[in-house]
Amino acid sequence: MNFRNAATLLRKVIALWLLTCCLASIARSQATTIALKDGKATIRKKFAPRRKADAHFYHLALRQGRTAEIKVVSNSVFLSKANECGIYFELFDRKGKKLFLGDSPTGIDEWEGEIEETGSYKIKIYMSCLEAFTLAELQKKRPKFAYSLEIIIR
Repeated sequence: MNFRNAATLLRKVIALWLLTCCLASIARSQATTIALKDGKATIRKKFAPRRKADAHFYHLALRQGRTAEIKVVSNSVFLSKANECGIYFELFDRKGKKLFLGDSPTGIDEWEGEIEETGSYKIKIYMSCLEAFTLAELQKKRPKFAYSLEIIIR
């Protein structure tokens, strides 16, 4: 095998590796669409972040004039003596504007409000104290959370 063939093969391997990484990243970040039954939905999930960008995303179709109640209840985990971590959620409107940022240290975040515009809203659920740890510390400590996402639309 000469140098040109080896270089071409190396470029193809690198391109394939990059494509695989991109597709895996896209698959991890895809959002789940929430289907309501009689105006209600409850989702129970486990969340074990291994990277700082890890989060769960949900899409929710909402109509103008309706009232929405969104509640996330989770356990908290002590990753060190100084850091108790929990699950928070953010709510974004159809344009990407943040409507709510949960910050309750009790493990219960709630939002209630009237929907101002019809469209697809996004809920992001993530670990609260990621910034306190390096990636290596996060992977070593391997935090695990259980949460429930409860939605009521009236």
